[in-house]
Amino acid sequence: MKKKLVMFSKTTRVLRVAEVLACIMQDMSDEEIVRKFGLTWKQLGKVYSKLFYGGFLNTQDLARRIELRNGRSTAHIPLVEIESSQYEYECGTCGFISSLHFSECPRCRQLNLRRLVRKVPDWVAEIRYAAAAS
Repeated sequence: MKKKLVMFSKTTRVLRVAEVLACIMQDMSDEEIVRKFGLTWKQLGKVYSKLFYGGFLNTQDLARRIELRNGRSTAHIPLVEIESSQYEYECGTCGFISSLHFSECPRCRQLNLRRLVRKVPDWVAEIRYAAAAS
């Protein structure tokens, strides 16, 4: 009878938001952050996503992190939210707004299959109104 080997590759890390944000706001490089907290690049990407969706980072912060990379890979930084969309999607449960369609809210983790509201952002509505007026 052969023995089965079970391997677990998922590890959970607890990081203090204040410490990670302090490093990010001090413009510490991603390599230094990876070394300091003992993260992989995939884990760093998850940290950026959680900080962004948690409201601790905004699109300007993410764009600044991309500028600091100076042509190096930015695959670990969530780029999609930086690009503007002509629609916004709002979670009917917690009010989270994103330019990306989502079935599970990144903030409250509720399934929003019927409660997701698609609306035109204010800036797009203003442009359309100005174009129609002229």
